Amino acid sequence: MLRGFLFHLIPLLIPFVVYGLYLYFSRRAGGEKTWQGKSIAISTLIGLIFMAISLMALGVIRDDLVDGTYIPPRFEDGKIIPPQIIPFEKD
Repeated sequence: MLRGFLFHLIPLLIPFVVYGLYLYFSRRAGGEKTWQGKSIAISTLIGLIFMAISLMALGVIRDDLVDGTYIPPRFEDGKIIPPQIIPFEKD
């Protein structure tokens, strides 16, 4: 759970960290830049794009998918039957 959360949170935060480092080194060199609304909006947009890419990558590289027939959860005889994946028969 934590790994999945971090997998999507880190790409969102990368642009803010990079911009913060830029501001830090800019100030050390004598610059007067600060966080501005436009830079925060651009960082947020870039972070959301990175997060969308990580979501697509996770969908492509998931290794827990099994070839088979998915049977959704159902209610039978007063009991809830959990979902199942029945593998295809190998020839």
